[in-house]
Amino acid sequence: MIGLKLQGKLKKNFSLICLVALAGSVIFALPLLRLEYYGSYMKEYHLTNTEMGILASVLGVFGVVSYLFGGVVADGISLRKIVVCSLLGTGAGGLLHLLPLSFKGLLLVYALWGISTTFAFWPASVKLVRLASDQEDEGKAYGYFEGGQNIGAGLAAALALILFRLASARVSNPFFAMKVVILFYSFLNFAFALLTFFFLEKEEKLDSKNPSFKGLFQILKRKEIWIISLVALCNHIFCIGIAYYIPFSTDVLGAGIAFGAALGVARKFSSFLGNVSGGYIRDKIGTTNMMILAFSGMIVLQIMLFLYPKTHAFLVLTALSFVFVLFVFHMNYAMAWTMMSEGVIPVEYTGTAAGIICMFGAIPESFVSLLAGNLLDQYRVHTGYAIFFLILMAVSTFGLILVILWKELLKSNQHRENLDEKALEELKQYV
Repeated sequence: MIGLKLQGKLKKNFSLICLVALAGSVIFALPLLRLEYYGSYMKEYHLTNTEMGILASVLGVFGVVSYLFGGVVADGISLRKIVVCSLLGTGAGGLLHLLPLSFKGLLLVYALWGISTTFAFWPASVKLVRLASDQEDEGKAYGYFEGGQNIGAGLAAALALILFRLASARVSNPFFAMKVVILFYSFLNFAFALLTFFFLEKEEKLDSKNPSFKGLFQILKRKEIWIISLVALCNHIFCIGIAYYIPFSTDVLGAGIAFGAALGVARKFSSFLGNVSGGYIRDKIGTTNMMILAFSGMIVLQIMLFLYPKTHAFLVLTALSFVFVLFVFHMNYAMAWTMMSEGVIPVEYTGTAAGIICMFGAIPESFVSLLAGNLLDQYRVHTGYAIFFLILMAVSTFGLILVILWKELLKSNQHRENLDEKALEELKQYV
């Protein structure tokens, strides 16, 4: 039986990990609002599916550029400064979003969010979690880190949904209700910026102060970082793509907007359970075995979802299957970070390595939603969703292949190390 007791560094720094996780849960809420209220957002801002995809592309393009340099910054600037500035910038973008914006105005807001929600925030957070835990407990640490984000986002989304319903009931203009939700998330970003500023004041010792682009070139030369980055790419394609099951439930299966939003809330809670469960299982069976298990489960569950009849009668069954596939996916998602320890990435370059990994993870933001939007606009709704979900299955299969290759790379590295040790022992005979 898997024990739930926390020990060592993880126990000591658990509250710190939770705070950063909760900060991460609110920092992306505003950019992702467009997906959880997809139909209403598109209607109120007079957007097409393609334009919705363009907004995501802008977010992704700025994120890709930001991560490359943000990782190096994360190895040299205190976590407190990075998190506070990121949260303040994101909240400011939310206030700008309250203005009567044209499509060009929305593009500017999403460009700001592309910087404020990415840059050094995620590399610094990933590094802190690694420093705040022992290697044998890394799975639990990253599980609670990613899971904490999802449970925090779930609670915030539930409160946002309540506010949306109350505002809609009081005022007939749905745009007013949308503004209430935007203001709510902006306030949360400012609140967590304040909490982080005071709470992390005594935690500066966890941060290294050695920024250097030398580390960037050293990390880029390693095979391990490229496989980890490609796994992150697959994970983020799937993470963005699976969100389209929510509009699928409304557009194809006939669910209401409130059901779609509720499904978004359920997504957060199932993700939390998956993250935490995956962390404990990883610490028992290892990162590689955990990820092979998870990717295989994702493929099987997606095939089942694809085969369900696309009728209202299967709405509940599809929703339950959607939640379950998310559970399995998030068992895998958080564990990608533990590949750095398994691949012996130096701790002092964790921020730089995480920046590269995050950069690959941000690339899907620039094209996945745009691809989905184009498919839905060009084909019949049923056909567009079918093609898109088949692409997600292919991505999951590629992820499984990458993890199998990773396993072989680790075996090769271990064999080389054993040979080197043997050679050294033989040399000692002649010294």
